[in-house]
Amino acid sequence: MILAGILLCFLELISAQDVVKNETFATPEYILPCYKSDPEINKCLRNTFNHLRPYLKTGISDIDVPSIDPLKINTLIMENGRGALRVKASFYNITTTGASNYSIGNIKTDLDKYIIELGVVLPRIEVKGKYDVNGNVLLFPVRSKGDFWAIFLDVEGAGKIYGKEYKNEDGVRFMRIDKLFIDFKLGRRRFRIRDFINHGNVIGEAMNQFLNNNSEEIIREMKPAATLAIAKHFKGFLNAAFVKLPLQVWLPDA
Repeated sequence: MILAGILLCFLELISAQDVVKNETFATPEYILPCYKSDPEINKCLRNTFNHLRPYLKTGISDIDVPSIDPLKINTLIMENGRGALRVKASFYNITTTGASNYSIGNIKTDLDKYIIELGVVLPRIEVKGKYDVNGNVLLFPVRSKGDFWAIFLDVEGAGKIYGKEYKNEDGVRFMRIDKLFIDFKLGRRRFRIRDFINHGNVIGEAMNQFLNNNSEEIIREMKPAATLAIAKHFKGFLNAAFVKLPLQVWLPDA
């Protein structure tokens, strides 16, 4: 979700310029322009994303771009119906810190087909919020609701966008996201929950121990559901930005 958040803020920054057909657009200080014809376009885009870091950290109030640190998400719902961990987990009022310390790794594009792939590395991410979990672990029913905290170290994320071109009623060309895929790899991690249902009893503490002692297996089981939920959540926001962003703005020679 951090990766998608960075993509969203990047697009909002560019699309904040007023759009009039055939207008020549000024380049704000926080954008390093790239050209489709550049033989090193991938390197240029990487520099653009990394150049944005200090601006995204503080936010840009005059164009209504919020800080990505903290990054806030209202709701994420993950549902896993297979394997030993069959649960529906709802997370809400999520606050994530540490996203502004990102660095962009490799970027690979095929702009003729509107395909963009990129990797991001984050040294430390802290996440907190509220959760509601209902389901089964092995053969045992689980019902838990409350507050959660998590720390992730050495996070590697990857995103892949498949876009399609379309024109508005004035013939201005845009790109819309058709598919968005998210993946991630976590280094060390630590979880803590305060279970309102089982708080203060042996079940509540046992759940904390279970989460941390089996974090690798839990993440492996829930990862497909997590990546789908994150991609679905951010696809709408990214498209909202893309449909305000004519191709000529972010690719002047497209």
